Amino acid sequence: MSAHPTKRFISNSRSAVCRSALLSAAISSCLAGAASAQQTTTLEEVVVTGFRASLADALQRKRESTQIIESITAEDIGKFPDQNVAESLQRLPGVQIDRAGGQGTAVLIDGLRQNLITLNGDIFLTGREFYVSGEASGGGSGSNAQTSSLEGIPSEQVGGIDVIKSPNAANTEGGLGGIIDLKTRSALTQSMGLNFGGSVRGTKAQDAEGGITPVISLAGGFKFNDDFAINGGISYDKESTHTKEYQAQNRNQWLITNSAQNGNYVGTPAAGTLSTISQYYIIPQMGYFSDNLADRKTLGATLGAEWNWADGIKGRFDWFYSRGEDESTTYSDKTWFNGQGAAPGTLIPAIDPSKPYSIDGSGVVQSASFMANGAETATLFQSFDSRANNFQFATTFDNGGPLLGDVHASYAKASSDLEAAQADIEHGGYGAFGSANPFIAATAPGCNNGGSSCTNGNHGYTFNWTNGGTSGLPTIGYPNAYGVTNVLSNPAYTVFKSNWAWANLTDQKNFALRGNLTFTPAFTNDLKLSAGLRYAGRDIDQTFGRYLIDGAGKLGLGGVGAGTAAGNCCISPGQSGTGIYYSDPGYATIPYSSAASNPGLVKYYNNFAAGPIAVKDPAAGGMTNPATYLNTLWTQAGVPNNTEALYVDKLSSFEVNERTTAVYFKAEMGSPENRYRADAGVRVVATNLTVDNAQQAATPTWYGTASWNGVNSNNIPVTHKRNYVDVLPSLNFSLDVTDTQKVRLGASRVVSPQDLFSLGLGNTYGFTRGADGPGGQARFQFNGGSSGNPDLDPYRASQFNVSYENYFVENSLLSAGVFYKAVDNFVETQNIPTLVMDDFGGTTSNVSQPVNAGKGKIYGIELGGQYSWVNGFGVTGNYTRSQSESQQKTAFADSLAIPGVSKDSFNVTGYYEHSGFSARVAYSWRSEAVNDSLVGATFAFPDQNGKSKVYGVFSAPYGQVDAQVGYDFNSHLGVLASVNNLTNEKQHTYLQFSNLPFTYDDTGTRFFVGVKGKL
Repeated sequence: MSAHPTKRFISNSRSAVCRSALLSAAISSCLAGAASAQQTTTLEEVVVTGFRASLADALQRKRESTQIIESITAEDIGKFPDQNVAESLQRLPGVQIDRAGGQGTAVLIDGLRQNLITLNGDIFLTGREFYVSGEASGGGSGSNAQTSSLEGIPSEQVGGIDVIKSPNAANTEGGLGGIIDLKTRSALTQSMGLNFGGSVRGTKAQDAEGGITPVISLAGGFKFNDDFAINGGISYDKESTHTKEYQAQNRNQWLITNSAQNGNYVGTPAAGTLSTISQYYIIPQMGYFSDNLADRKTLGATLGAEWNWADGIKGRFDWFYSRGEDESTTYSDKTWFNGQGAAPGTLIPAIDPSKPYSIDGSGVVQSASFMANGAETATLFQSFDSRANNFQFATTFDNGGPLLGDVHASYAKASSDLEAAQADIEHGGYGAFGSANPFIAATAPGCNNGGSSCTNGNHGYTFNWTNGGTSGLPTIGYPNAYGVTNVLSNPAYTVFKSNWAWANLTDQKNFALRGNLTFTPAFTNDLKLSAGLRYAGRDIDQTFGRYLIDGAGKLGLGGVGAGTAAGNCCISPGQSGTGIYYSDPGYATIPYSSAASNPGLVKYYNNFAAGPIAVKDPAAGGMTNPATYLNTLWTQAGVPNNTEALYVDKLSSFEVNERTTAVYFKAEMGSPENRYRADAGVRVVATNLTVDNAQQAATPTWYGTASWNGVNSNNIPVTHKRNYVDVLPSLNFSLDVTDTQKVRLGASRVVSPQDLFSLGLGNTYGFTRGADGPGGQARFQFNGGSSGNPDLDPYRASQFNVSYENYFVENSLLSAGVFYKAVDNFVETQNIPTLVMDDFGGTTSNVSQPVNAGKGKIYGIELGGQYSWVNGFGVTGNYTRSQSESQQKTAFADSLAIPGVSKDSFNVTGYYEHSGFSARVAYSWRSEAVNDSLVGATFAFPDQNGKSKVYGVFSAPYGQVDAQVGYDFNSHLGVLASVNNLTNEKQHTYLQFSNLPFTYDDTGTRFFVGVKGKL
């Protein structure tokens, strides 16, 4: 076999003549010439390379398999069909993908994301099995989360992928939707001597800062003789992106109200007039308009060797290395609607009824002017580093006799480190304007006598809002009103408020030992009996921690009670007040400092929605090193503080250890000669789980300066042990109805293990600033959290697949399939109202927790097609229709669809390859789906009567166009260019109503251009 896929098809029969004619679309001529074809022999040779060859190889793998599978193979040495493994998989029937940051991430098979990812049949680690980002990620939950993500896998180092939809007893358990088996390239199948290929490209993402970044891929090998060969490769991908985001799911204290706030007030908001309007409406707690500037680097390397120990005995070694480095800075305009989660009927920022407003029949605000008493911006810096090493060793024995077997050993180790720092910047609130000792410039409106007295209190401002309709992107504007000019960018109103830093550390280990024996009885070649044993383990050690200046332990102050600040910690001489919470006293020797007094700390950024905003400069402010960031902020009696340390949040941190022992028996029957093939067997899996985490003690105490940004130091260790056994029968049957038509049947019982992070995560509580207490002392209020569930059962399902395939001409296919999966105990994220003690005597808010939410089912059809013309044109496409049901309810539906399942999805790719020129365009589309992420499928908050109301969260329909063009000057050198998301589509989710925006992501278009070559 050559170093790259090349198909040679030689035809010498009547059917071959017809196939050749069909390739030219001359069916009638084929039929007319059938008689002469019986008397003459026509010899043709068609050489196929590139993308067309990869389709042909994949089609052949599908055709020869007993199981129902889909396949992808590399176009050439070191060249996969797409920039990303996940994006290649989406071209297959029944496969959908998630996207984040402009690239494919997790994969759904027949609507389910609980899939097993393996490398050459063994569990594979990337270091990105769990990745959380966003403002809340320091506590184990975040605004963005990815699990089982594939973007950390360098596609250039993969030789092919099989998606197994109907497992047999020998397949490793773990795939509810299916098994995604990545294949490394075989060393012994390459050409003799040196084989080498690679490409160098430059890439540029739309609106990204900086210039063109490199994408380099090299792959090769050396075949010394027929008994020994090595191969390997290395790839490097650096990209910069600019994602424009809107997020309203970060805060769960949404509100239904009919409150109105008349404008033109000065002093405190109470100086205004609270009234009501005739209709109740929905408002978020806060909307985030964010510009996320990210730099991502992905490094991948492989090394393989194959050898023949002796006749019939082969050995193989594979090493797969991947590393990802992500660094991002996010500048946000945090738009306060209902900042403190006020109860209905209380004074809140609300619609200004003196200005035009529009509310539809569902209570969704179409447009309005909102009065608010505190504008806020934020800077978030994050650095994420993941590393993974996967080692595999295998020996196979097959001397042509009745007994053959193999032994496999694998070990994988991965780790990931996230460090982050955040700074909130207030623009005119928190008593700064009305304080006797103002912490901002004396030029603020209402201040006089050099700032010795200010009469305007928390200065009100207004913002104009439109919800964006079904586009997913609302718009916001800040008019010049109420004496406030440029509220988000005027340094006179800009106060550096609160800061914090955190780190998440993950270590994972996988190992497996397995062996298989297959026996063919002497009396027949149509029966094979197999048995095997596998022992495997998965270990996760997850640490969530915060960098803190500990008021009690480090500074010698008293203990910090629940929800309270640490006394008068770190207030500089001459300043009054107590309970300063994690402010910036190191700036200009006062607890709060302004942009006017510290201009070197300010960065003026042009936010994509709000225009110019004043934020903290992450480099000048020390944020790019979270481990020392807080040291730069704090002073005590004018002396710099160097006591910052990482405190482990034991409530969120955990360890999970899983051990499985599996044994299987399988019988294979039939052969190509008798037109049918079948396998039937059973796999028995025993699982032992140990989960170590912690629960909060009755009286919490805190490291840090306040509970809302600190770490609970009074915890109770908890160990959970479980064991269970699963019996998994399976059947696969394949029948050649004719030479070109095939029917398949698959039936199996499958199990997918619980997400280990969902098992281990303890209780994580968040606090925000509530109404100040007597004397202006800051008070903190519980505002929700997240929790794991060590009692989760694994996903279990019974599934059935039937398919029809017609390989009507060479390299072409028409297929139709039906699938049905009955899930016994689907896991869903639910919001559970929880009472937590705080400065207000206790507040009830939602804690999101994964639970076994009952039964569900998913069923549907898959249609696929592939056709190649002899003139170089070709097309491949598929359509999937999925119906699903779960027992999850909302106030609007008694049964939601299974999260992540789009009812309709299709993919189509058209291509042309001829005389060195190649081009293709691919389009993928999926309809709306119930949201499937850490945020969950539902979202709850009180209605106007104070009763919790559950809303559904939905991902809007999404389609994307990708294109590629290239030219090969000869067999050694070529040029290529490609583009991802050609039409600049955006992703968004909505809350129940298609015009109620929830999240929005716009990463834009990404371009590639470069050269490729091979020896």
